[in-house]
Amino acid sequence: MGSVIRLENVVKKFGKKEVIHGIDLNTREGELSFLLGPSGAGKTTILNLIAGVVPMTSGNIYIGDKNVNNLKPKDRNVAIAFESYALYPNRTVYGNMRFPLDAPVRNHELTDKQKDERVRQYARLLQIDDLLDRFPKELSGGQRQRVALGRTLVRTPSVYLLDEPIAHLDAKLRHQMRAELKQLQVKLNIPFICTSPDQSEAVAMADRIFLLNSGKVEQEGSSHDLYFSPINEFVALMLGEPKMTINLFNYSRDGGKSYFTKEDLKLEAPEGFEKYAHDKSMPAAVDLGIRPTDMKMSLAKAEGYEAFDLDFYQINGEKFIMTCMKGKTKIVVEAKRELGVTLKLGQKIYLKWDTGNFYLFDPATKLSL
Repeated sequence: MGSVIRLENVVKKFGKKEVIHGIDLNTREGELSFLLGPSGAGKTTILNLIAGVVPMTSGNIYIGDKNVNNLKPKDRNVAIAFESYALYPNRTVYGNMRFPLDAPVRNHELTDKQKDERVRQYARLLQIDDLLDRFPKELSGGQRQRVALGRTLVRTPSVYLLDEPIAHLDAKLRHQMRAELKQLQVKLNIPFICTSPDQSEAVAMADRIFLLNSGKVEQEGSSHDLYFSPINEFVALMLGEPKMTINLFNYSRDGGKSYFTKEDLKLEAPEGFEKYAHDKSMPAAVDLGIRPTDMKMSLAKAEGYEAFDLDFYQINGEKFIMTCMKGKTKIVVEAKRELGVTLKLGQKIYLKWDTGNFYLFDPATKLSL
């Protein structure tokens, strides 16, 4: 698979402040890529650098095999949808969506009939075909976002750059648009680069995720790679909902077995861990990460189960999401909701560690062990 967008050691400074720190990024043909990260991670800035809307400080940007460092935005053949909508207030929905097709640089590419068909096709897809005669001031925030998205999709560029393309849609339409956008990307075979702070969006849609943190790429790969093989604690906490809980435990060996202890909580490491720990020269203290699905729950005392106090819970469909405390140790647990079970804050919850998956990190560097 060939490269479509390639960034080499790209740096961006606003004044003296460096916000993008020499990143390398490589998207591939036929893929839907996500720039995932919290607010301020640099997601929108990177899209603007690729589009040429914002000049970079140093580095190289390639679209296909062509270096576009010195090309103006109109010559880069990218289509970008801004999170801020940026609609023309004096144009109707139809006029906003058709505007890119009438621009002088591509006005000759389609006939009037083809332009009209293209606009109406994407208006139907985005469920705004009944709004074509309205002006932006007459639309809700979600409707404006769909218009901005439609204005981008009517083009056939080298790559689509979508800045949080479905963030302001209602939950039902957002779920539908995830599938529609992914199917559209496959059909068009044009790469999409999307941004989002929401890991569920990236996991649902992305072929490749670039996880950003303060202007750096922490890790890239499939959602499976980042979920099951996080390179550090930041990545581990970004992927998964509910989030992993991480606590500092002491590591020790006793009678040929390995244990993780914290106050009066003692967890036995899984079978086979002893050899791994010996080979890796495990430190005396580790950050132990446990995902909510890797704890077994019982409402009655049972062998091998530790007693916790129920600190908080919420119901999510057929599941309980519970925050359980033992002293200062907090563990979040996801458990099936049993018919007729009523939980009360402060009651005893009994937990057993399912050692099928667990994660160890260096407390000093936060890197995965």
